[in-house]
Amino acid sequence: MLEIIARLFFVFLAILGAVEIIRSFISWSLRTPHHKGKLYLVLSIEGHDEEAEMLLESGIEKLKWVHGEEKMLICLDRGMDEETRKICAIIAHRNPGVVVCKPEELVNILEQ
Repeated sequence: MLEIIARLFFVFLAILGAVEIIRSFISWSLRTPHHKGKLYLVLSIEGHDEEAEMLLESGIEKLKWVHGEEKMLICLDRGMDEETRKICAIIAHRNPGVVVCKPEELVNILEQ
């Protein structure tokens, strides 16, 4: 019985690996090396959010996997409480390319 479970697990991992190789190949073949655009990932946070740190760290990791040099994570302050704002500010200070801003400041950031 244990041998059957181990084989099923191995087959699952093999399928998962094959899908990841296909996804990577498609992503590589569709990239445009000469386009100089800027990618923005905007995360909107309001009130007291216990998962704000995980949300920002997840966004940072997602941007690391995207090809290109100009990437920015924008944490949109839509009425965060003081504790959440401090957490977001600490993360923004530690990571270049992460900005915390209010909705009215977003237009200025996007115009840069």
